[in-house]
Amino acid sequence: MKKIIFVSHCILNTASKVEQNEAGLEGEYRERRRLMELVLEKDIQVIQLPCPEFQIMGSRRWGHVRDQFDNPFFRSRCRSMLEPFLLEMEEYCSRPDRFKILGVVSVEGSPSCGHGLTCIGDWRGEVETEDRFREIRGELKMTEGSGVFVDVLESELRARGLDIPVLSMDSMSKVISGI
Repeated sequence: MKKIIFVSHCILNTASKVEQNEAGLEGEYRERRRLMELVLEKDIQVIQLPCPEFQIMGSRRWGHVRDQFDNPFFRSRCRSMLEPFLLEMEEYCSRPDRFKILGVVSVEGSPSCGHGLTCIGDWRGEVETEDRFREIRGELKMTEGSGVFVDVLESELRARGLDIPVLSMDSMSKVISGI
């Protein structure tokens, strides 16, 4: 039986992430390396989901928060991007004798692809002065919850009756270790 995981785009392609100090990503990269080593060791099949932020705003985008993406336009684009992958999931799930989807792997803290942790805040408007920038920045925080892309994905999975969990990299590593 082939075991399959679907992964958030930047797990396989870190070039798609918002530009930032790479030192701040050390823990995430360590989790990523551990996950990929297990995937290779256990012969797990990997399917890369699209990155909505990169596809909509490109590589020169600023960091965003969930609140900015929580609108009908972004959600609609997420559904469109996810449709071929959801069909793929349906097909794999229709053959439980040959395939098992272990889950979808999130990137915690992402306003799009976080599952248990996302970034929120009143990040909007023109940043015309340093005081305004500090005011906006002071309102940003990490909080429990999912990013918009993962929220749309979970809604679509439920609507299709697909029981596929969304897990952090660490949680998926634990699942794969147990195989």
